[in-house]
Amino acid sequence: MTPDDEQWDKAVGQFRLTLNGILKPLRLYGQGYYVDSASEEIVSLAIQLHEKLSGLDERPYIVNHEKLHW
Repeated sequence: MTPDDEQWDKAVGQFRLTLNGILKPLRLYGQGYYVDSASEEIVSLAIQLHEKLSGLDERPYIVNHEKLHW
């Protein structure tokens, strides 16, 4: 693992922790199951946004409906 990979993993981990902190109040109302699936989908969207803005990826985003429980 290169230092760049370690920084990437750390940044994504911090984003995930911050996002979970923001969504924590929803867990108080029994929405924890939905928070977990939604937060992972948001992290995925954020990574794809970064890749698009950086010119690293040109793929369209495809929602993983199996992870979403509406």
